Amino acid sequence: MDAVIMAGGKGSRMGDNKKMLLKINSEPVLYKIIASLKDLGFIVKICISKGTEFLSDTEEVEIITGTGTYSEDLKYSLKLCSIPALVLPGDVIFSEKLLKNFIELSGTVSTDIATLKINGELSGISMFFKRPENGELSYTDIEMQDNSFFNLNYKEDYIKAQEYFKQ
Repeated sequence: MDAVIMAGGKGSRMGDNKKMLLKINSEPVLYKIIASLKDLGFIVKICISKGTEFLSDTEEVEIITGTGTYSEDLKYSLKLCSIPALVLPGDVIFSEKLLKNFIELSGTVSTDIATLKINGELSGISMFFKRPENGELSYTDIEMQDNSFFNLNYKEDYIKAQEYFKQ
């Protein structure tokens, strides 16, 4: 099964477009994501765009070069994937157990897209069972409670994640 890591953002809220390379326990976030996906048996692809070309040399993954618009990059990336496909941001930190539980639960719902909500908030992680070519797709939120998930939007998020994963 394919997984696409969306890594084309500007990092404007964080003030750094290389936020996916910030380290947790001396390992860049992006490489932790790639390792978790590979452990779960995924073929990993990374969608980059202007501003994140520095990721084009990432080893052991397929690079997809997008246009810089998230929705267009998502559609384009999914055209290059087998379905179902997992899509996730390149700047999130999570436990492998959380991701595995979401993948298992997403297979139990009848929908075009299963989206992961953690502690009531959208995570940016979705399982696509249909490509978003034309028209509306149905979606189902899968709600989970978990303290090991961090979306690195702001510097405070990174500090909290570092503190959590020191434990």
